[in-house]
Amino acid sequence: MTTPLAMASSSKFPAAIAVAGCVAEGHLNFDTFAHQVFPWWTSDPAVPKSRVTLRNLMSFTSGFYSPDTGGNVPCLGANASAYTGESCAREIYDLAPFRFEPGTTWAYNSFHLQVAGAMAAYAAGISVQELLHRYLIGPLKLKATMWLGGTNPGLAGNLMTTGDDYDRILRAYVGNELIPEEVSKEMEKDYLNGVQIADSSTVLVQLLGHYSMCNYFECFPPKASSFTDQCKAANVHMDAGLFGYYPLVDRAKGTYMQIVTMKFPASQAAYFAPTIASMALRLITKGFVDHALLGEAEPGETGAGSTMDRAEHVTWELLDRSGLREVWGSPAALWASLGEKQDNRTVMV
Repeated sequence: MTTPLAMASSSKFPAAIAVAGCVAEGHLNFDTFAHQVFPWWTSDPAVPKSRVTLRNLMSFTSGFYSPDTGGNVPCLGANASAYTGESCAREIYDLAPFRFEPGTTWAYNSFHLQVAGAMAAYAAGISVQELLHRYLIGPLKLKATMWLGGTNPGLAGNLMTTGDDYDRILRAYVGNELIPEEVSKEMEKDYLNGVQIADSSTVLVQLLGHYSMCNYFECFPPKASSFTDQCKAANVHMDAGLFGYYPLVDRAKGTYMQIVTMKFPASQAAYFAPTIASMALRLITKGFVDHALLGEAEPGETGAGSTMDRAEHVTWELLDRSGLREVWGSPAALWASLGEKQDNRTVMV
């Protein structure tokens, strides 16, 4: 059975895999400067933009900034298909706020990956859509996967796919079938170690963990700081989506799983609610997945310190950190909202 997904940040990770495939083929590397690819990008050492690399773009530390974490320039809006990947990259270069020295500050927005995709495609002499097909859709024979936007696909949030297709992506990624292990290791490094967090993105680190290349280095509360040694050792990577979709790669155990959900936030005030609900569901189910796949001990289901007990406590903390406790009142109210019927015919990731 094919399962629909929801529009969310989860489109970033598959797009990043396609870019990494271009790197693996040798058209560029993660430390290639943007000005080495685009002839119109400044190489003047006095200008900070000259120091932007593909690694900066893929780790969201390029210096581009958006106060709402989305990123709003015309080529990322309703008329996106009127652009090419390169022309959109140039518009971002010209119009998007650029506030930080490359490599110093993490700022979550759509600018970085859009430029990275255009940069890889230009280096390979193909379009961005061809990049996605050559390094992801084609090799995996994905039948229900596409990025909207025509010649300028929105890489950060315009993926349409199914749970079945995304399963193929995760399986191939974990098995090093799409990109070699040395490239995936670059994608899974902690790029927030020693890096400051932009004011627009603080809550994401508090909720989800550190950031790698278009995926989070997962770290659940409770945590005294933004990242812990336990989280580093667990080596779990995910790309939690705004509408609740939750793909996960457990590198320490060599497994993957996905929570395939789609729930539109009821309002701006409830922006992170579906994501928080899926994080709790991930906490409840992951132990049972490990038990089924690896024969690990089945997690306890009742009592203090149980999986359910921890999930409830984490949900409370996540509601507090995101400012949603007053909106929902309790984890029970949040969970009840997920049972409300929605129209799932339009599916985007």
